[in-house]
Amino acid sequence: MKLFHCSDLHLGKRMFERSLLEDQRYLIDQICRLAALHRPDGILISGDVYDKTIPPVEAVHLLDDFLTQLHRMGICVYLIAGNHDSAGRLDFGRRCLEEQNVHICGMFNGTLAHVEKQDAYGTVHFYLLPFLKPALVLPYAGSAAISTYADAVRWALQTVTIDPAARNVLLAHQFVTWNGIAEQSDSEVKMLGGVDAIDASLLFGFDYVALGHLHSPQRIGKDTIRYAGSPMKYSFSELRQKKGLMMVELREKGDISMEFLPLEPLHEMREIRGNFVDLLEAARECGGTEDYIRVILTDSGIVYDPVRRLQAYYPNLMTLERAERREMRIATVWKEMPQEEMGISLFSQFFEKQNGKSMDGHQRKIAETVWKEMEEESK
Repeated sequence: MKLFHCSDLHLGKRMFERSLLEDQRYLIDQICRLAALHRPDGILISGDVYDKTIPPVEAVHLLDDFLTQLHRMGICVYLIAGNHDSAGRLDFGRRCLEEQNVHICGMFNGTLAHVEKQDAYGTVHFYLLPFLKPALVLPYAGSAAISTYADAVRWALQTVTIDPAARNVLLAHQFVTWNGIAEQSDSEVKMLGGVDAIDASLLFGFDYVALGHLHSPQRIGKDTIRYAGSPMKYSFSELRQKKGLMMVELREKGDISMEFLPLEPLHEMREIRGNFVDLLEAARECGGTEDYIRVILTDSGIVYDPVRRLQAYYPNLMTLERAERREMRIATVWKEMPQEEMGISLFSQFFEKQNGKSMDGHQRKIAETVWKEMEEESK
């Protein structure tokens, strides 16, 4: 049985206030062309289908187009919810779609979802585990102690009896590490202290584990536990990552092969660094580019209207930063910020990082009010 494994589509995502739907459609079409070429029996979509719990209509239409193309090619779909998805909304039409070989598991209902398929070597068992946290398991766990993400996943896996002699495939969307290590990017949600980490050894009983959540393609613990990674770069921290999907072929028990199939972006993502005059001259010489660009200026003095002037050559300039400010920002906060202002300053930096812009006066006033209330309650 041949399978495609992808994840973290984040349909509808915006980066620095720019819609990426055109880029995402370009990549979805690439995946469909690869499917037509390689003819997989199924595709595993391991969560974060959408970027927001309430996605824009255009993102919903794009997923609809994707699933329709796969169905027309006779490819089974196995899809789970990630932490960015609304599990309940993703479940809409689930029972009807099962009859069309589109198997969706958005909400965890107390039992690990299970689908069986046949091939020349017998039965392949697919287990669909949507994003879990302790609060989602507690209503079903009775007196069981569920205090960590690992506890939640362990309990969910024990709700079914897995035949070790059969071929078993798991889809999961969690922060899985090996000895506490996994490569993360800025665009992923990070939990303080790594409390959401799950050791890969918990999943060793499966023949292949199709993971979602981390955007970097990587093996975790062993070759058959894999993050496919996101199909495109969603952060400048992902600049050096090669994006794509995994093609997995299951033959008889214990005989499995994997191949990484690269995907080419509509717009490459690049970072350019230097003083403004040199960057402008280089842009004129090369004629510019439509790549997504982060500019880091090394000038120490004032530069007049650098964004507009560079956008004449780099229309997709996403962000411009000053090197000295970027490199000194953290040190300045910790060394010069009065203790009573440090909390709101750190929140301001978080807001800017998440939204690509600073808080306005009204938003800052709200944040300051909330922060003061929290300080008073903690006394």
